Amino acid sequence: MAEEEVPILRTEHSLDVLIPVIAKKRNVSIPNPLDVNCCRSGCPFSRLEHSNLESLTRSKSAMKLGGLILFYVIAIIVEIIGGLRANSLSVLTDAAHLLSDVAGFSVSLFAVWVSGWAATPQHSFGFNRLEVIGALVSVQLIWLISGFLIYEAANRILGHKTKVNGLLMFAIAAFGFLLNLVMVMWLGHSHSHSHSHSHSHSHGHSHSCHHDHLDHDADHEEEGHSHSSSSNINLQGAYLHLISDMIQSVGVMVAGAVLWLKPNWVVVDLICTLVFSVLALATTVPMLRHIGGILMEGTPKEINIERLEHDIKNIKGVLALHDLHIWSISVGKVVLCCHVVVDHGVCVRDTISKIRNLCEKRYNIVHTTIQVE
Repeated sequence: MAEEEVPILRTEHSLDVLIPVIAKKRNVSIPNPLDVNCCRSGCPFSRLEHSNLESLTRSKSAMKLGGLILFYVIAIIVEIIGGLRANSLSVLTDAAHLLSDVAGFSVSLFAVWVSGWAATPQHSFGFNRLEVIGALVSVQLIWLISGFLIYEAANRILGHKTKVNGLLMFAIAAFGFLLNLVMVMWLGHSHSHSHSHSHSHSHGHSHSCHHDHLDHDADHEEEGHSHSSSSNINLQGAYLHLISDMIQSVGVMVAGAVLWLKPNWVVVDLICTLVFSVLALATTVPMLRHIGGILMEGTPKEINIERLEHDIKNIKGVLALHDLHIWSISVGKVVLCCHVVVDHGVCVRDTISKIRNLCEKRYNIVHTTIQVE
């Protein structure tokens, strides 16, 4: 049967390369260019399998969050029963905070699951930002519960002071502290790492150069895994919850010991509730700043945009740089787009590759879009 040369357009590092393929005419199958999943070398947000390590990280996050929820449910049951028997508002305060934590962790667990979904034409950056939204909901729950407990403590201070069982109060708080300590050790330091891949696209270039070797394999190997110092925002939120609960448990233990020795000092229980509710609110401030920076499309604080601009301009062949924008889709997923003016005498492909490698390896930027002029 006659064979004919069928040109097939393939994407190589964001440049369209015409590759002749010899095939029998009736067996040639051309991928649909509108299929967002047909191009495996495209945008990292458009593929579910773009990072095996990222999927593994999500699985570990989900496992840890699920384990935390189980531990917290046990602690909530014990503290509610014990708090009612001891008639201690501070113990019930601790139980209420644990309940808000469970709700927050459930939201975070859902966000971690959804963040693994592949991008769609309507959501071209994927669903990673749901992690940020989940963390925001978790913080709001802390504010809501803390506000209610402050109000209840104030009412008790101004109203009738009931008797509190200091010994039982101390024992329950000690149990809560030990359980929180176990959870902190189990959670470990996984909240301080994340991994990412870097890809780039170029548009509007008017120059090209031909090489015998495109260095595709070398670039693919060097792509590797960009080790980001940014944490998974939901595990970071879980860690803050645990630290806050441990501090509160210590305070309740101290209050319980005082009431054990001085049963008439009921006001200690109420003051403890007020103080540690305010401290719980204070622990959310850094998280709110971080979340606000992402939602406002701000430049990540770990990236010096002036230095990055200087480094790009120092690349051979780059005459000018403008319209530089850097923002985060989620924690550890930084995006860049810019316009560069390239000298007529240099290879556009090499220049784009140098910019991409600079952004990936030095600044941990996972996705770059470069328009060459």
